[in-house]
Amino acid sequence: MRNKLLQLVHIGKTQLGMDDETYRSLLSQQFYQNSAKNISYSGLIKLVKLLQSKGAKIQLPKSKSTLSPLQRKVWAVWKSTADNPTSQALNAYVARIGVDEPWNMMNNSQASFVLETLKKWQERKGN
Repeated sequence: MRNKLLQLVHIGKTQLGMDDETYRSLLSQQFYQNSAKNISYSGLIKLVKLLQSKGAKIQLPKSKSTLSPLQRKVWAVWKSTADNPTSQALNAYVARIGVDEPWNMMNNSQASFVLETLKKWQERKGN
């Protein structure tokens, strides 16, 4: 799936007629990286959406989930721990603990942090 996203990024770059300097400047400004290979899975999804908003005619692959493995783990632990296991409630929890992204757009570092807080909560709750 990651390779497919990288392909879409490069197709979008070509469709938009971006030269290498402009493309790398975009990556640097938006993702603090100089290569799409260094961007997280969720970051690649954001990059594809950004290229779409600029006019690229690319589509995210239709799959069961566009969530990273860590995001799926966060969701699974949330559903087994929370009294109100909805996406909105998880977003509220994530914001309350200081993560600025919605749970399904977190990078791996943010998802790891949220997962650890959920595990601690689960231990306190006795699940």
